Amino acid sequence: MLARLLRQFRSDERGASVLEAVIITPVLIWVYVGSFVFFDAFRTYSSSVKATYAVADVISRQNQTVTAFDMVGFANIFETMVRNNGDVRMRMTQIAYDEATDSMSVEWSFATNGEARLFTANLADFVGLLPDMSDSERLVLVESFIPYTTAFDMGIDALTFRNFTFTRPRTGRVPFDETITTAPSMPGITTEG
Repeated sequence: MLARLLRQFRSDERGASVLEAVIITPVLIWVYVGSFVFFDAFRTYSSSVKATYAVADVISRQNQTVTAFDMVGFANIFETMVRNNGDVRMRMTQIAYDEATDSMSVEWSFATNGEARLFTANLADFVGLLPDMSDSERLVLVESFIPYTTAFDMGIDALTFRNFTFTRPRTGRVPFDETITTAPSMPGITTEG
């Protein structure tokens, strides 16, 4: 009698799909949430790369003096493009090459949100990353630092996406004046609230 009951129990398949669902549902949820987290990280990184290139291109096309106010505006546009909440740091630098001394020097550098400016003494860290330059040639280097934290804990620690791009100024050099920190007055436009 016991042997017959055991055979019946072994051949009974009722409830098997419920048991399979209980086992596989957590795995499916983990895969779904994980794909969301990895896609979001990739989207953030990809949009930050494109936004960094866009800011570098805009700066390289400037033929009038660029001000500190303009640079903050570029950083604000960058934050909007990457959909960040204000933690983004940027550093924009113009570098010149002197063939006589075979050296590069920083002509100007501007940084936002507490990022350190770049100085000629720090260029040694970038020599292998910068292209060969001809005498008196300049390039605009734009760096962005985007902190990223996942929405769900999926094993990815908080990290910072760092983007590094450079372009040659279209007009040979980008003039910069760091002393102007407010919007210039324009006829017919008031900046007062």
